[in-house]
Amino acid sequence: MGRGLAVAAPLLLTGLALFFGGGPGDGSVFWLGAGALVAIAALLLTVGGPSGWPAIAPLAALAVWCAVSISWSGLPDRSWDYANRTVLYALFAALGLWAAARTRALANGLAVLLGAVIVWSLLGKVFPSFYDYSGPDVTRLRGPIGLWNQLALATDYALALALALRGRAGALLAYSALVALLLTYSRGGILTAALVCVAWFCFSDERLESAVALVAAALPAAVVGGIAFALPGVTTDGQSLHVRWRDGIVFGALLAVGAVAALVVERLPRPSDTRVLRRAAIAFGLLGLGAAVVAVAVSGIGSGAVGNGSGRIGSTSSNFRFTWWSQAWHGFTDHVLWGNGAGSFHLLNLIYRKTYLDYTIEPHNLPVQMLAELGLVGFALLAIACFMLLRGSVRRSGHELALALLLPAFLVHSLVDVDWDFAAVAAPAFVAAGALVAGPAVRRVRGFSLLPALGVALIVLGSLISPWLARRWATQAADAALAGRNARAITLANRAHTLDPFLLAPYYAKADAATTKRETFRQYVLAVQRQPKNPQPWLLAGEFAMQVGCPYAAWQHLERYTELDQKSNGPGGEEYNAMLKLVDHHEYTC
Repeated sequence: MGRGLAVAAPLLLTGLALFFGGGPGDGSVFWLGAGALVAIAALLLTVGGPSGWPAIAPLAALAVWCAVSISWSGLPDRSWDYANRTVLYALFAALGLWAAARTRALANGLAVLLGAVIVWSLLGKVFPSFYDYSGPDVTRLRGPIGLWNQLALATDYALALALALRGRAGALLAYSALVALLLTYSRGGILTAALVCVAWFCFSDERLESAVALVAAALPAAVVGGIAFALPGVTTDGQSLHVRWRDGIVFGALLAVGAVAALVVERLPRPSDTRVLRRAAIAFGLLGLGAAVVAVAVSGIGSGAVGNGSGRIGSTSSNFRFTWWSQAWHGFTDHVLWGNGAGSFHLLNLIYRKTYLDYTIEPHNLPVQMLAELGLVGFALLAIACFMLLRGSVRRSGHELALALLLPAFLVHSLVDVDWDFAAVAAPAFVAAGALVAGPAVRRVRGFSLLPALGVALIVLGSLISPWLARRWATQAADAALAGRNARAITLANRAHTLDPFLLAPYYAKADAATTKRETFRQYVLAVQRQPKNPQPWLLAGEFAMQVGCPYAAWQHLERYTELDQKSNGPGGEEYNAMLKLVDHHEYTC
């Protein structure tokens, strides 16, 4: 039972993260973290303690540093969320330690989970009822993870595992992964997939069989993907449900035919592994690399916006990423050692952006983000954590080489995207890294030695549950205030602040429930004092003061709002100018 639980527990939680992990909203962090704590407790009691814990210590230290940064962060509630998210990834890496003796079962399980995610995503195009693609950005495949670039990274993981599986299973997994990758239109995902393949063929001893599976998958995937671009119900925005069903059924038939073709090609006689064949493969790779370099040289590299159509695949623009990286660097140079606080880049974006179009909450580059938010200390902790976890990836082969490529793929892709915010793609990478960094030895844990672990677990659980429950109470307080149950709203808001004093939502709920204008305005001022670097509370306080006929107070708050968010395209700037005119003419009574 213990050996089975050592693999089943991390696979179960990874599957839940893949299908229900969500994104930056952090709604899943609490229950995934609580589940990981329960699983770790069960494994300690039934299996014992594995080796490899020192490799996870730097990641845990990074989580502590995120928590410490709350004291100077402009967004302390978000800094707490980042601390909890980092704790979650440390817990997933810890779960991987127990799977060290059963890495093949872990690799096969991850292949099944990722294959299920990809199939579910593709079925969303075949049968519209599987996933809601009726809104904007219908062209880009994203379900069930929720965002196309992160789904693309999941297909990169699947591709690495498919190369290890080889044979018919590997060909089918690689085929579905490649089709899905094309339909995400993710340039970062395609580049990461290419690097995964290069790394595999550089370090693997089973190149020929893997190459056969890859070619068998790539040929029909290219044809099916190419035809899908011509089906408006699959790859065009704003299509009616009828068109989506019609073209979805056609796409489904193409998927099935392509799968059969992949199986047929995979069963064809293998070529001999000769020097000529190897040189031809190298020449083909160099030719592709040269073509990419020429395309970039001809098109140039910019930082402008890129549309969500299929044409984005060939675009060389960074889609504002160069701009965001520059903003993060400015923030880092202002606070080199400590940073600006975990998860607070959004405030830097509002200060340094040149237009309202380059709005974002993350710089889409993990190392630069760590420098801006956590300074040199946080960046060093991240680098040490990655080094310690990647030590187990050296000199691996077969299925273990595939597992070893997951965390590097995550880190490479995070150079251009927000992967740290998605447990769905972080969980497989950290579980795999944990499994490779640990040794097979497991020792029994005695009762008294569990006491420190129990204390740490209770602290972690309290950190995970407090902001989650506080947000629930804050939402309920807002609903109660809207329904006119003011006493209930204030009670719930006070409870929320007891658990998470950094939240702004309870202040707004109490403002809505207040019976006097003075008390309402006081709550808005308290929100400003809680997060003085955040422009939102300044805007809300200024707008309320304007509504109740206090131009001077409105001008004061709106002026600070325009300083913190100079390129806003919202009403705040116009309202500020109107209040300034009244103040200049001394037309105010309060």
